[in-house]
Amino acid sequence: MEIRRNVLNSDVCIVGAGPAGMLLGLLLAKQGLEIIVLEQNQDFHREYRGEITQPRFVQLMKQLNLLDFIESLDHVKIPEVTVFHDHKAIMNLKFNTLIDEESYCARLTQPTLLAALLDKAKQFPNFKLLFNTKVKDLLKDGEKVVGVEAQVKHGDQINFDNPVNEGEWIINTRVTVGVDGRNSTIEKLGDFELDLEYHDNDLLWFSFEKPENWDYNIYHFYFQKNYNYLFLPKLGGYIQCGISLTKGEYQKIKKEGIEAFKGKILEDMPILADYFEQVNDFKSFVLLLCRMRYVREWAKDGLLLIGDAAHCVTPWGAVGSTLAMGTAVITADVLYKGFKNNDLSLGTLKQVQRRRHEEVKLIQNLQLTLEKFLTRQPIKKELAPLMFGVATKLPDVTQVYKDLFTREKPLDIDEAFIFQDEKAGSNSPEHSIA
Repeated sequence: MEIRRNVLNSDVCIVGAGPAGMLLGLLLAKQGLEIIVLEQNQDFHREYRGEITQPRFVQLMKQLNLLDFIESLDHVKIPEVTVFHDHKAIMNLKFNTLIDEESYCARLTQPTLLAALLDKAKQFPNFKLLFNTKVKDLLKDGEKVVGVEAQVKHGDQINFDNPVNEGEWIINTRVTVGVDGRNSTIEKLGDFELDLEYHDNDLLWFSFEKPENWDYNIYHFYFQKNYNYLFLPKLGGYIQCGISLTKGEYQKIKKEGIEAFKGKILEDMPILADYFEQVNDFKSFVLLLCRMRYVREWAKDGLLLIGDAAHCVTPWGAVGSTLAMGTAVITADVLYKGFKNNDLSLGTLKQVQRRRHEEVKLIQNLQLTLEKFLTRQPIKKELAPLMFGVATKLPDVTQVYKDLFTREKPLDIDEAFIFQDEKAGSNSPEHSIA
């Protein structure tokens, strides 16, 4: 008996509906391509996921003429960073000393950003999104990837004329793009090789209500006796804190118990006393492994990795989400021209990595240098803040900050990606190349 196979067809299948995946889908749908985005989760809601965007993100949104729209959303502008050692400021960086315009970070929740990109994208009927859908395998014609096999479960479906039934589906596509994060399923299924894997430190996140005398619109970083702390303003009057730990240290902390851990934190940061009065276990904390990765070759025939799936960076500098979205824009430009010229060869797909390699490696190398200052190894621990304080006064360091937080010039992309008005879309694609 022949088994009936459910089939969907698309020009591009994007696996992962994070910031990079959604932006890529929006930009390609704008050009008239048939786009299907697959997201394994039921919605956009996540905790502690890339909610800080750097000035280079603000620059990028301005280049696409989406900045007014993005800033119509609930957000916090962060104009400066201050670093402390034993509660004394040793460095203050105002972003307007690095760049004249767009001189701030924008904090908006990732669900807010993703929902906004979806609002734009779903105006194009050629954009489709399936939630609660997991890729199970790649479809191949010889060595070429020609689509994916996916398991569709009950969840929201965007822009489908007819509901997509639960079950196994074949999705035929000319290009598949894996944008499914640092634990990428597509990377594993595609048997990609790593060129770099680095993991020496972790961040332990928690959030607390803003104390009355806290300067809300500033990044704070503290070198303290027991731990180093990163504080970020969070929407709704809260502060997000990351405690810097060495790899594997959290397991030792848990063995010592919550009271011992609280004692060390309060010795460092007495301002957190009210919050920690109510903390009796480790349930309030979320551990983020600070892994840096770089896939040797991002492209195979018919298949491409981008974002964290291809070039994962650490949380330091909070640049990962912004870097991934920059890659998404370059990917859109490469694919748009590839479809236009009827050339989606491996050579065309490899252009994405060639155009992004320099910036990604620049950021990764800067982070590796930064982590040396943030170390908590016994000998270096005492020297780190002193070295940091001295280094920030050196003339060349200003250029380092500019490289980390800003983009010297706009991305080299086709003008077709620039939205013409605040609505940034209509009920039909602005360009049709399909």
